[in-house]
Amino acid sequence: MSSPGQISDHANFEIEADELNEADSTLGDDISQATESIRSSLHQGVVENGRQYHKYKDGSYILPEDDMEQERLDLQHEMFLKSFGRKLYLAPIDCELHEVLDLGTGTGMWAIQFADEHPRSSVLGIDLSPMQPTSVPPNCKFEVDDFDTPWAFQKQFDFIHGRMLLTASADFPALFRRAYDSLKPGGWFEMQDLYMPLLSDDGTLEGTAFGEWNEKYMEACAVLKRDPSWTAKYKEWITGAGFTNVKEQIFKWPINPWPKDKYLKEMGLWNMVNMLDGLDGFTVRLWTVALGMAVEDIQAFLVSVRKDIRDTKIHSYWPIHVVYGQKPK
Repeated sequence: MSSPGQISDHANFEIEADELNEADSTLGDDISQATESIRSSLHQGVVENGRQYHKYKDGSYILPEDDMEQERLDLQHEMFLKSFGRKLYLAPIDCELHEVLDLGTGTGMWAIQFADEHPRSSVLGIDLSPMQPTSVPPNCKFEVDDFDTPWAFQKQFDFIHGRMLLTASADFPALFRRAYDSLKPGGWFEMQDLYMPLLSDDGTLEGTAFGEWNEKYMEACAVLKRDPSWTAKYKEWITGAGFTNVKEQIFKWPINPWPKDKYLKEMGLWNMVNMLDGLDGFTVRLWTVALGMAVEDIQAFLVSVRKDIRDTKIHSYWPIHVVYGQKPK
């Protein structure tokens, strides 16, 4: 198989398994003090079941924002780079990128790296959580904002990027129309996201605790009306918003090092760590809120799920969908 840099070689294909694997106060008159007070309040977050969640619009996003989650997000960022041949985006952009917007920027790694690589660009990352670092390139800044409400930017962008936003929007078609309206003619929009439910091409996920987790996760998201399978409709919705030159690429990230291929085996090892580190955050708050389950029952069930995630006889994977399109000039 060709080198990892040739990204198309690891998309849209069936993975061969390695059979050898087994195992209340007023604000006062000083606006700067008031602003700092708000920022401090946002940074405090909401602590629940030992995990910290963003305070701004609490509940609109199901994942935590604590150190553990931030480390996982940075690992996941590296996984995207590994999949894309060290590229931050796949759209065939051949114009100057002066204004760039990163939706749901998370720890800000994508925005920071993009700003470093494109010093003439002005990069804005927005998120519900102010978890981003303060030491950033001079052409990069972050704001606490909700991209799932009407936008009020005073400028238009050359490139808008979003990554791992599944369950973060209640109306993706509306989000994509906002992106279209906020782009300059000729500008590009790209979404990089995980499709769920997680898949297996050979049936080895069926009848397992991990398979049950997969089904329950979908059930819980449906209760909250945040269906993670919407990712599969991105191409249709982006086209419907008016974008042209719309393309989709699909990648498979193994859940653990079950593949025979050396590159995919390494990706599986990375994703196993990603999945194990994220499982508690993916599950506990979502299932307590949506399914009414007790935390103790959830944690007991997750013991078996973690065991399955490590089991190389279970050939499951994350389907990663990348869809990009251009606003007509």
